[in-house]
Amino acid sequence: MITDFFSQLNWAAIAVATLAWFGFSAVWYSVPPLSGAWARAARVDTETDREETPGLVTFLIPTVVGYLVTTIVIALLVEAIGVDTLEEGIVLGLALGVAFALISSAITQMYETKGRLYWVINGLNGLIAFTMVSIILAVWP
Repeated sequence: MITDFFSQLNWAAIAVATLAWFGFSAVWYSVPPLSGAWARAARVDTETDREETPGLVTFLIPTVVGYLVTTIVIALLVEAIGVDTLEEGIVLGLALGVAFALISSAITQMYETKGRLYWVINGLNGLIAFTMVSIILAVWP
């Protein structure tokens, strides 16, 4: 039963993988030239008065919670299928990244019509993040 796997999860690895994902994405979306390219593609006005935008906590907490939930699901997959080497972590992460990050970003982009660059920046972020998380969960002792 799937609930049996929860007791077998490595919660320290899950915490580290979640924070690594958050740190990676924070850098990915805040360091030029990607930050400027993403803002233009997403049509985000970076010059908007900061008082009119929601506080950082409004974005940070749901982001970390979302990353945590997704990392737990990846950990369940790692445990269920026995991923325990660097190579297997890479393969799982790339498979998840293509299936969920690249494809969902492409579908979202089709409806939001923000262009290929928007899809590429978001999709690659997810692909790299899923791979990084899968590797951490696979090789953590």
